[in-house]
Amino acid sequence: MEGEVGRREEAEEEPRDARVVKELLRSMGVGEGEYEPRVVHQFLELGYRYVVDVLSDAQVYADHAGKPSIDPDDVRLAIQSKVNFSFSQPPPREVLLELASNRNKIPLPKLTTPPGGVPLPPERDILISPNYQLLIPKKQSPQVEENEEDEDGSNLNRNPNLLQKQRISNDHQTQQETSRRVSFPLTAAAAAAKRPR
Repeated sequence: MEGEVGRREEAEEEPRDARVVKELLRSMGVGEGEYEPRVVHQFLELGYRYVVDVLSDAQVYADHAGKPSIDPDDVRLAIQSKVNFSFSQPPPREVLLELASNRNKIPLPKLTTPPGGVPLPPERDILISPNYQLLIPKKQSPQVEENEEDEDGSNLNRNPNLLQKQRISNDHQTQQETSRRVSFPLTAAAAAAKRPR
């Protein structure tokens, strides 16, 4: 008798939400001695955090709609957005099997391994392959610009914008002709840096 009275007094001192969590655990077949007391507090924290997130989202939706306060539609929309983005279900097994069979139809590349060697993937898939390029300009030979104007000044009336466009296109062509791309693997650069000088 005294044990039951003590439990009743303890249950009355507990917050109502903690009693609800314990009752939920009991309804799922988990007895009171089968979990640690902090489990109830963790479920309460999870529930409070979820409610705060939903209500803050509902407030944002109400503000966006120009409403003075939150209404049930805002709460429904907030809950639906939480369900859609937080608690996503994995795709059905049939979809995963279909995707796997389509992916597995593509054969793996053949590996050519020297006797006693380690099989390596193709060159493009190796991590130590060249992964950057340098643009190295060639040395430009001095070019003499020809003056297209006659000595008597007959071309002074030419369009200055046309001349500017021609200069830009000529500069661009010479830059393309004088530069080349060079790739270096990272391992070669690291080995060169380690060599004593």
